[in-house]
Amino acid sequence: MNGNRIIVHTLIKNKDGFLVTKRSKEENVYAEYWDIPGGLAEYGELPRDAVKRKVFEEVGLHINPTRVIHEDSNYDKKKDMIFIRLVYLCEITDDSYNIKLQEEEHTEYRFIKSLDDLVNEKYVSFLEDVFKKV
Repeated sequence: MNGNRIIVHTLIKNKDGFLVTKRSKEENVYAEYWDIPGGLAEYGELPRDAVKRKVFEEVGLHINPTRVIHEDSNYDKKKDMIFIRLVYLCEITDDSYNIKLQEEEHTEYRFIKSLDDLVNEKYVSFLEDVFKKV
């Protein structure tokens, strides 16, 4: 086995709800699905540092990860690797924030109260477990 890779995501909450982003049609996986900011941690990178980096790269926000609210893992037979996903509940640290999407990866964003706000739209399946925990 090639080892493990860590995937970090964040559920960011503010007064308007939870931040979700729509993946671009150029994405290799889950193109045009709603998701939450995140991605692969680099080798040797701590998960908390990775989630801060990925959120800043994808939406231009500085965040404070408060706690892990979800964990899942799967074995990718093709890559002979285990992927471990950690989802952090986070708060925005800048009161006067401005969301700037990484255009190659995301086409739009919304703040939602629950997954009911995405009815008739596609979203990544792990969000169902994440939203049950908040």
